[in-house]
Amino acid sequence: MDTPPTEPMEPGALRRGLRILSALRDAAALRAGELATLTGIPRPTVYRLLEILEAEGFVAREADGKSFTLAAAGDNPDDRWGAFVRQMEPVMRRIAQRTGNAVFLVRQKDNDLLCLHREIGTYPIQILSLPVGGRQPLGVGAAGVALLSTLGPRQVTALLEANAEAYLDYGNLHVSTVRRLVESCQERGYAVVGNYSLKGILAVGVPMKASGGLGQAAMSVTAPVDRMSIARQREAVAIMQAEIKASGH
Repeated sequence: MDTPPTEPMEPGALRRGLRILSALRDAAALRAGELATLTGIPRPTVYRLLEILEAEGFVAREADGKSFTLAAAGDNPDDRWGAFVRQMEPVMRRIAQRTGNAVFLVRQKDNDLLCLHREIGTYPIQILSLPVGGRQPLGVGAAGVALLSTLGPRQVTALLEANAEAYLDYGNLHVSTVRRLVESCQERGYAVVGNYSLKGILAVGVPMKASGGLGQAAMSVTAPVDRMSIARQREAVAIMQAEIKASGH
């Protein structure tokens, strides 16, 4: 996932990042706590720097999701995202067929979400709210809320503040509303967003792990609100979660 917004970092950040890379060069794999001990850098700062270094392709996350190594030479995060999308295309087609509705796959890009892929369902009316490659402020839509729900409190607050003005262009959406949606998603395990940026439209979204050490992604199903009763919302979520799990993600 791309670099999450954080508070401005002091000039010594580059030097601390190089210390982390040096420590990883001398070890097979290290966790954030181990890096903090070896480098003398506070653990929260280590986490923040690792997120940046991973997003920029300098370090890679191991299969356990907690250990880090130096990325292989020539490793390109965009290539890995492309491979991930190809893995998820048949999964999304099955979800679109089973729900009848449009399915979207997104990831974080700076303060926005980026649409990686979409599949069209079988119902005559499809809600194609975002094209492939399209962006919108993170927190707009169910997939964006699902992505936000995976971040820590400080990261969520920073993102909400960064996007506060942009939200107003999406049905006069306010930071307080997005925060409530994120909290509800964290409680339920999935997001439900309707009648904000697109009136008469409702979507459900679930967070998921992207393969290849890329971090978090999210998937959503979008439909007219009259086709998204509470029962159908839960059914769509269950279908997405089952298909994602069966795919190994």
